[in-house]
Amino acid sequence: MLVYLDQNYASRMAKHLLGQRGHEVFGQLFHVLKGQVLAPPSPFHVLETLHPIRGPEEKAGYLLPALKEVFAALSQGFWVRPWQEVAQRQVRGLFREDLLWTGGNWETPADLSPFLGLLEALRGLPYREALEGALREIQSRTGLKEVPFVRLLANLLACMAADSNRKPRPSDLLDAVMAATVYPYADLLLTDRYLRNLLPERSVGGRRKEVQALVSRFAQGVDSLP
Repeated sequence: MLVYLDQNYASRMAKHLLGQRGHEVFGQLFHVLKGQVLAPPSPFHVLETLHPIRGPEEKAGYLLPALKEVFAALSQGFWVRPWQEVAQRQVRGLFREDLLWTGGNWETPADLSPFLGLLEALRGLPYREALEGALREIQSRTGLKEVPFVRLLANLLACMAADSNRKPRPSDLLDAVMAATVYPYADLLLTDRYLRNLLPERSVGGRRKEVQALVSRFAQGVDSLP
């Protein structure tokens, strides 16, 4: 089973390993996942660890040793490829080997520069207009065809842009590019509540009850999971 731990999940597992209180259920999940799933790190983890978007800059990198420990136990040596490579390979279809490789490292973060300013330009537009604009801009900025990555990223950005009831977050663009990269391949995406709501199939949010339910499900074995 291929599981993707977004930074919310991975960092809280790392904090548990560092002895910080309040993350015990994530520690339980970490231990029950070992030996049952493949959960690779990605360039998005590197970006959020070395150049944090959600937290103070002075804490940049302090979780790195513990994150390495988490993924050493769960990744089987694999990494998620850079989003550019994943998307380019999708012209031939969706194959898991196009997502995974052993060439990743903890020094090379994801490059979001092709998409900078795009979400801000779309904000306030109706969903359909935002979707059309996102598709057009993504293809123009990347040279990609309308592959699954492009379609999913455009949909996520359009949903975020058209949502007038939610305050934008600095991490929205990163979350959208991450999800567009890994979601088509993952059996489970473990993420936050907002992305879970945008991608309700095969996604689980990070609330305590949801994580506890995951622990119980994995404790029964992967074969018991729907």
